[in-house]
Amino acid sequence: MIPMDKKRERDFLKVLGSKYTKDILEYIDEHGKGQYTEFREFANAHILNVRLRQLLKFKLIQHCMARKKLKREWYELTERGRMALRFLEEQVNLIEDLSEVVL
Repeated sequence: MIPMDKKRERDFLKVLGSKYTKDILEYIDEHGKGQYTEFREFANAHILNVRLRQLLKFKLIQHCMARKKLKREWYELTERGRMALRFLEEQVNLIEDLSEVVL
């Protein structure tokens, strides 16, 4: 794997910490795939478009399309996306564990 330059690394971490990233990744992980309309429960169209572009840019999800009688589009997690989701879940668990120690 090619190491990221510092700016790309910062951008990647920013996307991981952005609102709705974890929600979208979790939804796809739980359902195996997700369509744009299903993600509308998380965010408005503008934010959703930005977030999906970012997730695609960092190859955390992939855009899939099938055309038979009707055009169908959906998103799936990549292996990198699964790893990123596990990382986010570990971070949330760590924060929860630390907050219990502080109390």
